[in-house]
Amino acid sequence: MTISNLKIPYRAKYLPYLVSLLLTLLILAIHMAPNMDSMLNENNTRISHVFLKSQIEYHKELPPFARRPLTSFLIDSTIELFGVRAGFAFIFVNFCFLFLSGLLLFKLALDLKATRRQALLNMIVYFLSFSILFAFFPPIFSYDEPLQYCFIFLAIIAYFRNKWALFVLFFSLALIARETSILLLPAFFLFAGKGNIDKNTSFNVSQKWGMLLAPVLIYGIYIGAFILTNEQLEETQLELVSRFSCFLENFESFKNTSESLLSIHFTLSFYLCLIFVPLKRSNTLSENMFVKAFLLTALINTPIVLLTAFARESRLFTLPLLLIWPVFFQLFDKDLSYFFSRRFHKELFATASKSLGIIVFMAFNFIGCFILYKNLGLGKNTYFAEYLFLLNTFLFTYVWSKLRRG
Repeated sequence: MTISNLKIPYRAKYLPYLVSLLLTLLILAIHMAPNMDSMLNENNTRISHVFLKSQIEYHKELPPFARRPLTSFLIDSTIELFGVRAGFAFIFVNFCFLFLSGLLLFKLALDLKATRRQALLNMIVYFLSFSILFAFFPPIFSYDEPLQYCFIFLAIIAYFRNKWALFVLFFSLALIARETSILLLPAFFLFAGKGNIDKNTSFNVSQKWGMLLAPVLIYGIYIGAFILTNEQLEETQLELVSRFSCFLENFESFKNTSESLLSIHFTLSFYLCLIFVPLKRSNTLSENMFVKAFLLTALINTPIVLLTAFARESRLFTLPLLLIWPVFFQLFDKDLSYFFSRRFHKELFATASKSLGIIVFMAFNFIGCFILYKNLGLGKNTYFAEYLFLLNTFLFTYVWSKLRRG
């Protein structure tokens, strides 16, 4: 039995809403837990209204963030409409879009031929991914991402339905929400030559390319008008030049280097392992269109983040995952089902040497995560070390089993 064939009452229409709501509330609860170092609380389960208000003002005033006005506008509108404090508005807006992004992922997965069970499981993987589960912990510091992800999922849905006017609208809004959305454009060009789900379209490949470039033109007009209207041309030039200093900071010390590399590890290693170390499959996953798009985007996005941004902000490496989450269980169901099967774990501890290898690894993994990692001053007052321990355990046992089985 595969994971996606588990007994889930998938026909219930309310179930995706319930799952998305419960996982969104789980994330909120983690961020508000006592003694947690979250940007949402003050280490005592009280909402940090003062800090969140400073973040909102910071994002409205500093040029790199001010040109992404949508989230700040919605937060200000919530404050004005409901007369609530900044902290409540920040949480309401971001967690509403986090909830909505889960539902849009579910809908996109169905459009991409997932079963309802697979779509639900894809949504769970999305919410339990590192940069989503810990979205508002430092140094992740999410702000525009929930809104950006919603617009990107809407754009992908429109793309594969050949609803080009909606695609242009939603992808343009995704670019305004966060300009990094443009790094998904090569993936859309990759898809353009493969044909979409809806075959009843009069658009040829060259016309599709024109529609793909339209949001870039719209964003170019927007950003040009924004810079000129706010007289930010000189500040923007200085900002672009200064961004390359981030690379030096990412690797200026052992602590910074460790944090930068672990940021990539937290975000991408789980998915890369499943792609390149299949347990049950004889054919290569790299031939899949979405895997190709994911790898292409990761190859573009990762070095750009390392060169021009603070790599410790793991959310910056998440962009390629927007292309793998909607098809996750369509791709990896068999491998993950085998990994969690009784047979797998019998094989894992079948001999004394295998058992000893697992025990030795677990000891080193414990020391690395709960002593060395914390001694570097990383993941303080968070669940990062626990997440790292589980991630390392999965990767080691998964690869160990593959190597031992040949």
